[in-house]
Amino acid sequence: MVKKNKKEVKEEKDKKAQENLERRLMFSEIKRSGLSYPELKTLLKGASGSPSKKRTFKHYYAPNHIKIGVFSDAHIGQEMFDEMLFERMGKTFRKEKVDAVYQVGDILEGMSGRGGQVYELTHIGYKNQMKYAVKLFNSFLSGLKIFGIDGNHDAWYKEKGDMGAVVGEDLDKLVSNYTHLGEMEADVKFSSRITMKLFHPNDGTAYATSYKLQKLIESFSGGEKPSILLEGHYHKALYMFHRNIHALECGTLSGQTVWMRGKKIPAHKGFWILDIWHNKSGVQKFAPEFFPEYIE
Repeated sequence: MVKKNKKEVKEEKDKKAQENLERRLMFSEIKRSGLSYPELKTLLKGASGSPSKKRTFKHYYAPNHIKIGVFSDAHIGQEMFDEMLFERMGKTFRKEKVDAVYQVGDILEGMSGRGGQVYELTHIGYKNQMKYAVKLFNSFLSGLKIFGIDGNHDAWYKEKGDMGAVVGEDLDKLVSNYTHLGEMEADVKFSSRITMKLFHPNDGTAYATSYKLQKLIESFSGGEKPSILLEGHYHKALYMFHRNIHALECGTLSGQTVWMRGKKIPAHKGFWILDIWHNKSGVQKFAPEFFPEYIE
């Protein structure tokens, strides 16, 4: 073993002292900034790459038949969110014995800063809306495997509010049977030949119910087309088969708001159950069933 001389020992001590000083200064700066853990985590992610990049997941179920529940645009915390419909949805999914549930964004209503929006909220702020969502998922969707993406209302807490909070990531931590798939979109493979895309856009609606879904389908390049497409955001319910894609507008669990009514935008309240039969060639039979909101 080669013994270090005095100069080398001093240089090593000075280097460690400098590293310790930098570390203390860094922690002091973080503490002074007042950043929350989610905000700091988001900043670190932003330095190494976009956290909203689309990801692909493999969810393999039975070899010939898959049965899934689908819902979107709950807008938990909005006065028009329908808790009774949410409860009925959970009971239906369990009764129908779905393999899994997929939600397509806008879990929370968010805080947009739009004039008057605060008066439409039953739960104000991120903490209160998230607490309510956790209670709902644990009460009515327990025992189900749930996967989902964030939508533009969820993103308000990260971007417009500059909080750095990713709704789906926090829900993933707080609800044991919920798995966050990404922000705005994600791809799920049911087999080597079947991909289902979850997609939540961030633009305005169209007067023709089918227009936005049709244009999205037509925008896919040949090698990028999914077998199944689930689109949220527009609060419409629709099934379309176009370009060999089984595509759905996923509806909403929230009623028509004053803002929507002013712009003549309807809200199609309800949820879906999809029966998918498949083989090595891909989807062989596809049976979508929409469960609309009704008063018992």
